[in-house]
Amino acid sequence: MAGSENTTNRVYVASEEFGWLPAKIKSTSGTKAVVEIKDYEDDTAIPACEVSQAVNPSAAQKKRGVKNIPVKDLDIDLTSKYYSGGVLPLQNVDEDGKLIEVEDMVDLSFLHEAAILYNLKARHSRGIPYTRTGDIVIAVNPYQWIHELYSEEVRGLYAEKLVWNASQDTDPKSLVEPHVYETSSLAYRGLAVDGQNQSILVSGESGAGKTETVKILMSHLASVQSQSNEVLKSDIVERVLDSNPLLEAFGNAKTMRNDNSSRFGKFIQLQFDTEDPTHAAFSGKSIPSAVLAGSKCETYLLEKSRVVSHEEEERSYHIFYQLLAASDDLKKEFWDGLVGTDNESFVYVGYTDTDRIEGKPDAERFQLTLDALAIVGVKGDTLRDLMRSLCIVLQLGNLRFEQDPENEENAIITSIEELETLSDLMGVDNEIVKLSLTERTV
Repeated sequence: MAGSENTTNRVYVASEEFGWLPAKIKSTSGTKAVVEIKDYEDDTAIPACEVSQAVNPSAAQKKRGVKNIPVKDLDIDLTSKYYSGGVLPLQNVDEDGKLIEVEDMVDLSFLHEAAILYNLKARHSRGIPYTRTGDIVIAVNPYQWIHELYSEEVRGLYAEKLVWNASQDTDPKSLVEPHVYETSSLAYRGLAVDGQNQSILVSGESGAGKTETVKILMSHLASVQSQSNEVLKSDIVERVLDSNPLLEAFGNAKTMRNDNSSRFGKFIQLQFDTEDPTHAAFSGKSIPSAVLAGSKCETYLLEKSRVVSHEEEERSYHIFYQLLAASDDLKKEFWDGLVGTDNESFVYVGYTDTDRIEGKPDAERFQLTLDALAIVGVKGDTLRDLMRSLCIVLQLGNLRFEQDPENEENAIITSIEELETLSDLMGVDNEIVKLSLTERTV
């Protein structure tokens, strides 16, 4: 072909600034190599594969504001730890030098870190967050809700292809694009058809989208069961799904990387009643039903230090801001001292320029939290006691301690008015509270 090129000289080179950069080998000698790379200004300008294109943009590209990207030669030491066996990792490109993008990275001809990252980058740039690696689904957070990916039609498609009418002649995953729905569908099929307990592990760094992914998985599992032949809609499904705001309120906080970051680990167990296969067969069903009967959630490793301290750009746990954003009438039901207060009234909370999480104001989210608490039976006096406990935590932060001038090993509380407010809120004598906070008991 007139436009075909040598693809064996298309490689990636390690970069301290960008991780990996696409490059073209110009020459090699022993443990040294010289490559040609483009001198990009930032990582957003680096396409999945660019080295085969012209250095100078076309007239049309210039009109769109595309600038010249200078090319430079770079000396490479092949003994570097980044190059296994002293070999530069090859790009997965066709004879025209264009990246070969795959849905399942098992199919990559050259499988290494750079190839994985650039394949993910290529799909992400096209608005495709999901990529498959065997049975693992990798999600790159798009930081926006892509409606067409989570429509009722798409939900039904994955349930249909992977559960109710799964192919027996080929891997059913090959009939659908990578999606977290395939994970939930296959888990449901493992329960209903194979009768085996299923586990789904959602992992990633802060801001990767773990919390949202878990909600998507749980919602899809509920929708899959609703497509069976029986009437399976029940309040249990709604209780499981609608209780999520409770976990987010008490366990999530704004960080510098994520406005709704989970600051704890959780193990959620969804409990299904599975139908006996023989009974299902007599009923004319090819797939036994699996009905959500309940759930259990275990939490661990809560970031307790965030209750009393957080970075200036961050927030403490959502529940404090939600409580303080509530109306004065609602605040008064919990504690008179909350009336007229805001975030800056309490040291543990303080100023924040964020009053919305994922588009919803704190006051609206507080109502969702109250609804979720009611679902699990926390209301009335129990709810009041819970909210007063939060108020006690907030008021504790307003106490000021100083060294006792008469005994340098002791501390004294200098904010007497704040102490009296705390004692009244707790219903405990002022002296008892003061002693418990300033005297060490061995």
